[in-house]
Amino acid sequence: MKMFSTPCLRSPLRGHTSAVSSVAFLPDSRRLVSSSQDNTLRIWDIKTGEMVMGPLQGHTYNVFCVAVHGSHIASCSYDGTFRVWDADSGGLILGPITAHDGKWVGCIAYSRDGTHIATAGDDNCVVLWDADTGVVLREMVGHTDWVLCVAFSEDGTRLASGSKDTTVRIWDVASGECIGDPLTGHTSWVLAVCFSRDGQRIFSSSGDVTIRIWDAETRALILLLCMMLTIFAAALGSPLRGHISVVGSVAFLPDGRRIVSSSADRMLRIWDIETGRTVTVRQMVGHMAPVLCVVFSHDGTRLVSGSRDNIVRIWDVSSGECIGEPLTGHRAPVSALCFSPDDSRIFSSSEDGTIRIWDVRTRAVLREMVGHMTRVLCVAFSGDGTRLVSGSGDRTVRLWNVASGECIGEPLTGHTDCVRAVCFSPDGKRILSASDDWTVRLWNADTRALILEPLQMDDRVLCMALSPDGKHLISGSRSGKIAMWDATTGAAISTPFQDHTHAVLGVAFSPDGRMIASASRDGSIRLWDATDDWKRWDDGDVKKDDD
Repeated sequence: MKMFSTPCLRSPLRGHTSAVSSVAFLPDSRRLVSSSQDNTLRIWDIKTGEMVMGPLQGHTYNVFCVAVHGSHIASCSYDGTFRVWDADSGGLILGPITAHDGKWVGCIAYSRDGTHIATAGDDNCVVLWDADTGVVLREMVGHTDWVLCVAFSEDGTRLASGSKDTTVRIWDVASGECIGDPLTGHTSWVLAVCFSRDGQRIFSSSGDVTIRIWDAETRALILLLCMMLTIFAAALGSPLRGHISVVGSVAFLPDGRRIVSSSADRMLRIWDIETGRTVTVRQMVGHMAPVLCVVFSHDGTRLVSGSRDNIVRIWDVSSGECIGEPLTGHRAPVSALCFSPDDSRIFSSSEDGTIRIWDVRTRAVLREMVGHMTRVLCVAFSGDGTRLVSGSGDRTVRLWNVASGECIGEPLTGHTDCVRAVCFSPDGKRILSASDDWTVRLWNADTRALILEPLQMDDRVLCMALSPDGKHLISGSRSGKIAMWDATTGAAISTPFQDHTHAVLGVAFSPDGRMIASASRDGSIRLWDATDDWKRWDDGDVKKDDD
């Protein structure tokens, strides 16, 4: 992939005192109009960068969108009104016009001939107005959630709209009726729509990270464009970027050469690491809400994911395809997952306070384990597969008999906030737990006594992982810090790990223990060398001895 760098034509246009919501060129191509959350519009001379008109004041809330026809500028606002301004004098030509029952008006568009204005708002409607008088001509009703975008066809006979209900609708401007069934296929909010110049195609973009091109007559999907890029990253320590939102968890495949990441962008990505340098990406799409957790089967052939949509999905690693129907039954988001040692069962924990055991082959629920008083945030198997450990928002850690589904003894108490991560030591004799109380605790699995004084981090401990040999512990905090500990003595190990810019939500050791992956709210995954060599690394300048 060849990367191009396009220089900015001039210095930024500065003057708004809050976020800029929209911009549009005036027909002379010499001026630009902008609207802002500072409740104003401004007109700029593109050549000089100077503001030549404004601020145009009157709106009482965020001016979210502007549209231009000739010397007229139409603006709509979250104050529930739209206005029309003269671009040459800055004077108000029309308005304020109350629209959509005074609710938020989030989008506005002119017809090409300038006779009509269309607005969309959070009343789920599109409204057509006479552009000269501000009189309502007709309301277009059909969307079941907020309408986020509108666009006229070039000939002005049709209007396209996109909504939070994930559909695109085509309207007849003369009658106000919806033409045919809505266009379906997007899995998230439709954020922008437009017609091709000849009116034969409709383009829609969505929060599902795709652009779809539709045949305006047949409604058939002509082309699906994914806005995710295949990313090629540099050596260890350089972030793997591609997710467009929070990366919630990360896990290594058993081969140690690939990792999977899950994100609030609803996607899973498998990253194939070639010699620690080249990374390719496979996308796995299917969940309808942020993916909170992901784990591999021990044989590396399957992947299981849990989501805020309350669903567990099983994936084929080689093809990236979802295997069969999703596992449903949880009444709240799925917070953690693990496979049994023989890969025959899946254990899922949920914010509904339960742990479910699923048969991988039949997809049946074998058992529901109940005991925590609130959401279960983490689960992990013992090495021999006979016990399960769980942590909860009720601040306790519980130990379970896998065969019976019963809780073993009393819960482990001592944490003063939510328990975010748990695991067994390889020999099953210790239990480790990490909490929002800024500590990691090590417990004797038999006596339930604390083995060491709690390990203290700088902020809430959101994730942790134990090395395969059980000697080292890695933990990540809300501040973005990654810490390493001696799991036997509890001593902090000084490392050159660079902090993420936002919270660390997932960490993992590679199967051979030589590499660490971290996932962050900053949208990146970072890879770190966990061998003695990392002591010689400095700010990404990697110098390693020849093998």
